[in-house]
Amino acid sequence: RYTRLHEHQQAISLGVNQRSIGTNHRALVSEVEGRRDAARSRLTGKTEDFRLVHFDATSEARPGDFVDLTITDASAHYLIGNETAHIKTRGGDAFASSLAQATPQPLLLGIPTVK
Repeated sequence: RYTRLHEHQQAISLGVNQRSIGTNHRALVSEVEGRRDAARSRLTGKTEDFRLVHFDATSEARPGDFVDLTITDASAHYLIGNETAHIKTRGGDAFASSLAQATPQPLLLGIPTVK
């Protein structure tokens, strides 16, 4: 019964996502990469209606920035889009500055000795 329900839900999700093909969405770029994102040279984000969307990593977009995307493909679990605009934000600036900061020097604590 669960398998039938799951297959039905997959079909519904695929239909909803396929209706998005050709539409424009704004997405917030995510810092967390999926398992295959690095291998496929793509970035990940969430649209305004919380759908997962992947797009090419050739963009200058940073985690915390917004990108405008045209959806080109869809599956039951995610959308694939092409970037049409990149909107820099303070969140992206904060992410970039956190990467630029030098790693702090470790604090060395001496071993106490008895004199």
